[in-house]
Amino acid sequence: MIYKITILILATITTGIILLGLAKGKKYSMLVDNLSSSEYFLKDFYIIGFYLNNTKLFKLRGKLEKDLKMYARLIWDNIYYEYYANLAWAQFLSISLVILAFGLTFCGFLNINASVMILGIVVLAILAVWNLTISKLKETVEERREACELEFPNMVSKLSILISSGMVLRETWYVVAYGKDGPLYDLMKKACEDIDNGASDQVAIHNFGILSDSSEIKKFTSLMLQGLEKGNRELTDFLLSQTSELWAHKKQLALQKAEIASGKLIIPLGIMFG
Repeated sequence: MIYKITILILATITTGIILLGLAKGKKYSMLVDNLSSSEYFLKDFYIIGFYLNNTKLFKLRGKLEKDLKMYARLIWDNIYYEYYANLAWAQFLSISLVILAFGLTFCGFLNINASVMILGIVVLAILAVWNLTISKLKETVEERREACELEFPNMVSKLSILISSGMVLRETWYVVAYGKDGPLYDLMKKACEDIDNGASDQVAIHNFGILSDSSEIKKFTSLMLQGLEKGNRELTDFLLSQTSELWAHKKQLALQKAEIASGKLIIPLGIMFG
């Protein structure tokens, strides 16, 4: 009996927090109105998280805040990164509280054994929400980095051929950037937009390397900018020398991805045979 009363008290507290967030968080509705309902499920509840984020108990802080803002900056640059970092935290808080409130309320009317099982499901659901909200930013950056590294040798080959034919770096960069679609070329287009807005070629290309979050690409862009300072001929020789190395690196990445993919098959195959 004491167990059920405790569970129902916790359910009441959780429900009260949700109702308070819905009432006090209306002023944050403008932050979620334009979000896509298909991508951001239950978006109307995010105002709860935005409200709680302004309280001492639930405020985003510490290493988690630093990591979220770092990943958000790599995806959305310096303009919107704080909003998307806070959005991910608000999304996690809101959906987790709703799941917890329903789970605790349901457990209050069950016996101990059944309620323990329900609480286990609630914990798994909250972990799934964490993966879909907080971990999603990190996964997005990692997936983009892998896609950029796989396409990078092709991009360098195109730059090398066009610069060897006599084109200058800026003109070549524009041609390659708008000649194909993909994560790497999207970052190149972002550099083109920076140049159009008044940034120098060096700053725009340096930011391109930073946003890729790839040590290989950042190293390459740094060396390429050094070659650019020495002249077009030095830059051409550098690009030609790097092309073969990058293709070898791409083969290594492909082999590593194949090994990881084969390793992931072990678990489902084991479950099937079991």
